[in-house]
This record gives sequence, structure tokens and C-alpha cells, in this order.
Amino acid sequence: MIKIDKGEAPPTLAAAEIGLIAAFGENYDNNPQAYIDGQQFTITRQYASDPVKRRLKLKQYGKCCFSEAKFNGDYPDVEHFRPKGRVDIYGTDQQLYPGYYWLAYAWSNLYYCKSVINGTYKRNFFPLYDETQRNRSHHDTYNEQPKLIDPGAEDPRDHIRFHEDEIIHITNRGDFNIKILGLRDFAFSSARNRLFKLLKLAKNAVEALIKDGHDPHSPQVAPLIEQLRESIQPDAEFSSMAIDLLQDWPHFQ
Repeated sequence: MIKIDKGEAPPTLAAAEIGLIAAFGENYDNNPQAYIDGQQFTITRQYASDPVKRRLKLKQYGKCCFSEAKFNGDYPDVEHFRPKGRVDIYGTDQQLYPGYYWLAYAWSNLYYCKSVINGTYKRNFFPLYDETQRNRSHHDTYNEQPKLIDPGAEDPRDHIRFHEDEIIHITNRGDFNIKILGLRDFAFSSARNRLFKLLKLAKNAVEALIKDGHDPHSPQVAPLIEQLRESIQPDAEFSSMAIDLLQDWPHFQ
């Protein structure tokens, strides 16, 4: 995971959010028990409109917000960081209604992620360190402390790093996120392993060539250095892994 600079919401979403959320607030205030009982209320798909998808894909460099895997012909989900309809309490069978309906169209709450993460791992979970501080309606103003890392508001690398191609935690929160988001899923670990082997080969080749007296700017070496430099950029797949492989590498100087 890396930090994502989301920028401004697409104008169409920002305009729609004002009216739609106002309507939710009015409906809730007219019949809060219906929301609490989990009765159906309509959340339109405007949060997943084409302009929203295009902006998310652009801002996330075509990568999953959690795994950093590229979207290569698969169909990403527009993920609500805070679940919109209901919240499932992690480790139990308990379900809380409503979810964060007032954030259903909030740009800060929307991400592009791999469907296996959204559908198999994260689902409707949004665990807090203190469940008594959960916001249950648009009237609540608790300062929630989520266990999940928000890549648009925090730097995931404060919690999660890599040892070679193995994802590791450097905090307990990082360990929890690796597990709840399925970041060791074979689909991701195998792809990271393939990329790591290629990067390690290029790195070793550069070091061997320079040791043999080749100039770093020579045609034999410079393209390999550039390839490795590109691997640590935010648009590169699994760039966090590459950063940990190449951080402070002297041949980038």
C-alpha cells in the first residue's frame, strides 16, 4: 500500500452529493427506526459513475488502493472505505444498520479496489478500536479510530513494508490490515514474487557491470537503472515493494 493523493472530486459527483445526502438526512430524520431496522433505502449508483471511475483510476495510477496490483482486464469495484449500507462487526455475526449512508457519495470515502478484496476480505467490515465511538447517523460527531488504514489520509508505509517480496508489518495495525484485506492472497503474492525476481536481476546486473568498470551512463547500464528508477514511482505496480528493495541504493545518485 502507498499513500494516494486523491485531489478534488469529479464535479458531477460533488454536485450530486449535495442533493442526495440532504435527501438521506431528511428521510432518516422522518423515520430513523426504519434505518436502524435495516429497511431498504435507495443508494443510487452515482458513486460509481463513469467520471468517478475515470478519476479514481487516474488518481490511483490504475492500481488497487490496497494491494497495488494493476487492473489488467479485470473489473475493479468502487469501494466504500466506510460501508454505505451496513457494518458487519469483525469476528462476530453481528450486523449494524444503517451503514455510513451519509458518506455514500463522499469522494474521500471512495476507492478503486480489486473485487477479490472487496468481495472476499474487506466486505462490510469497518472495525474500530472503540466501538462505543462509532458514528451511527449523520448527526454523530465521534472522532472514530479505525483499525483499517485509509490510504487517502494516511501513509500505509508507516505500518506495512516488505522484506524482499514478502509483505510484513511494522505495527500491530499493519498486521491487522494485511490479514483483513487479504494482502497475502496468492493472486497478489505470486505477482509480487514475479516482479521482485525481475527487479532483483536488474539490480544485480547493474552492480556487477559497475563493479567490472562500466560507466553508469553507458548503454549497457543506464537503461537498467532507469527501469529500476521507474519501479519505485507511484504509478508502478507494487511500488512499495520496490521502494524497500531499492531505498538508498547508491546508483540512483
